[in-house]
Amino acid sequence: MRKLATLAALTCTLAAFAARAEMLAGADDPDFRAALDLALNTGEPEAVARLKALAETGNPAALVALPFALQWIPPSGSLAEKNAQRKLGGIWVQDAAAEAHAATALWANGQNTDAPDDLLRRAAGLSALGEPEKAALLLASWVNQTGAVGALPEALFSPDTPAWLGALALTFRLGLSEPSTADHDLLAALLAKESPAAWMALNHLVERLHRDPASLGDPLGKAGISPETAATRLKEAQAMIAVSPSSWRELPVTAEEALLARTALAGRGEFAPVEGLCRVHCPDSSATCETAVLTYPGLIFGHFESTQPFRSVLPADDFYASARGLAALIPLRRDPAAAADRATADSLDACYAAVLARRDTLGFGP
Repeated sequence: MRKLATLAALTCTLAAFAARAEMLAGADDPDFRAALDLALNTGEPEAVARLKALAETGNPAALVALPFALQWIPPSGSLAEKNAQRKLGGIWVQDAAAEAHAATALWANGQNTDAPDDLLRRAAGLSALGEPEKAALLLASWVNQTGAVGALPEALFSPDTPAWLGALALTFRLGLSEPSTADHDLLAALLAKESPAAWMALNHLVERLHRDPASLGDPLGKAGISPETAATRLKEAQAMIAVSPSSWRELPVTAEEALLARTALAGRGEFAPVEGLCRVHCPDSSATCETAVLTYPGLIFGHFESTQPFRSVLPADDFYASARGLAALIPLRRDPAAAADRATADSLDACYAAVLARRDTLGFGP
């Protein structure tokens, strides 16, 4: 009964913090940080036990971090023993954290089979709570689920959303045999606003799908863009496409493309994990490190979002600095271009080459 009462009180305490993007109470507790650091850098079950004990005694940050720790270090033993480890005061840990913490409820452990409108609602909520990467992952699910049919949400073209994701949605729409006049107008309007997503879509449609710009409603003419400006933007778009997430890359990324992509992506949300990785691990050579990361593994997406705890319990840089964070941020590639991209990355920055060598030794992560 004491544990249940403590959990109920903890839920009330967390609710007061859930709507604000600030650190939860207990996040600066040395015992909490020691337990979380152990979980972030080892596979020791003791780390989960310590976090659970802290959650049971009323540490809000420990409750919110616990579902992640259970994901990193799964329970062992019989089914009954495993279930006991996944419960807190008789309640599933995930449910207890979701009841208490808005971002946990919205994220729902990355569940992506909701109705399209619910995916958009959850993405908007996570973005408002300072979790843009998790929001982007849900937006990607929306694009995959709907095929970008219907009204395109403005969030797809926000600086916080990966440009390649908005480009994918536009390509779906404009790649149809007879795209609508409204789709033509949308492309022209986005090009006029210098939207990277629009330039990436146009590059793909013209260079890969061999569409005549006239068949797309003459977007450059409508936007009043000169041929010289268009050539520059399309070259930047090609570089961004080259470093975008891909499960199977056949053509290596050149150092020139990675450098141009770094310039084009500066200040955008999808570039933040790259900047953070280099800020933490290679602060004296951050510019060349960032260029190297764009070469190998490329823009970081789809590997770390489910592993990274909420910012309300752990600053992003602290996650990037951990062994588990490093493994999640640098997925090891096995595609035809992997070896060449790895060699280019090694040549661009010696510090990052050492980071990659360390990543090779880590036994967890994708």
